[in-house]
Amino acid sequence: MAPLHGAILPEKEDEEKAVVQLASPESEPPSSSPGSPKHTRPALITYHDLPAWYQDNCFIITGYRPVSNSTRACFGSWFYLHNESMNIYTHLIPCLAFLLGIWYVLQYLHARYPSVSAGDDGLFVFFLLTATACLGLSTAYHTLLNHSAEAERLWLRMDFVGIVVLTVGDIVSGVYMGFWCETLYRKIYWGMIASLGTVTIFILVTPWFQGQRWRVFRTMTFVATGLTAIAPLAHGICYFGWKAMVRQSGLPYYLAEGACLVLGAVIYATRFPESLKPGRFDIYGGSHQLFHVLVVVATVIQLVGILEAYDYNYHHRTCTAP
Repeated sequence: MAPLHGAILPEKEDEEKAVVQLASPESEPPSSSPGSPKHTRPALITYHDLPAWYQDNCFIITGYRPVSNSTRACFGSWFYLHNESMNIYTHLIPCLAFLLGIWYVLQYLHARYPSVSAGDDGLFVFFLLTATACLGLSTAYHTLLNHSAEAERLWLRMDFVGIVVLTVGDIVSGVYMGFWCETLYRKIYWGMIASLGTVTIFILVTPWFQGQRWRVFRTMTFVATGLTAIAPLAHGICYFGWKAMVRQSGLPYYLAEGACLVLGAVIYATRFPESLKPGRFDIYGGSHQLFHVLVVVATVIQLVGILEAYDYNYHHRTCTAP
């Protein structure tokens, strides 16, 4: 996933060059044997060898793929180790798991809840597809970021689109559970998040809104999309009471999910732990990898919360026709 990336499409920061001097000046030699025709591994390079658009974290010093200008070469990098490998696989594997999980979750629902509706099925499919889209776009970004400056900018925007899509999936599923019988409120909040999510995605992908001039505006729309979740939660607590919302909406899971995301954002923003020992976490254990893991954990927590809320609503809430 792109840097929660601190802000929306931030311009690259000028980090202190002194940190880079901690790196060994030698690049890693190619690992493929002479004459090997497939997946030839290029020599990895160091931070100070990168063009300015490619430089993002001066505390990650070695293990960079050179600029390839080749989609095939970018995807070929899945088969050798470099400093984006863990960023790729920490989202590629969960992406496939969520996609395949659609079948499992539907089987689970129909085995356990005989009266499951098409709407219930659709809700879980929608959430799992938004998770798949988010993690898939993140995987694509980290795979293709060394293609070229143009590709990096494009896929960075698409990575943010994935975050917005998952945010919409989170809120839509939460509103479905929290307002199980209150279809009017449900439609109002769904319309709100759908509209705001659409506007945010439009802003992210439209060239007119790129650049420093629109940075604050992009950030505001992005944050506003996430904060939309507060309105239905606050409304539900006032309307049903705290105890009822805890049971019927999966509120504790929302709080745990939020804690994971906040922790991930703090780790990313502070670039912990590589800022303490530059070069030590170039391949494994860097802040971006930890951020990715926490995003996956948060998404799993949300899925468990939806399932718990569904179980309560299915057994304890009976809706009467208006």
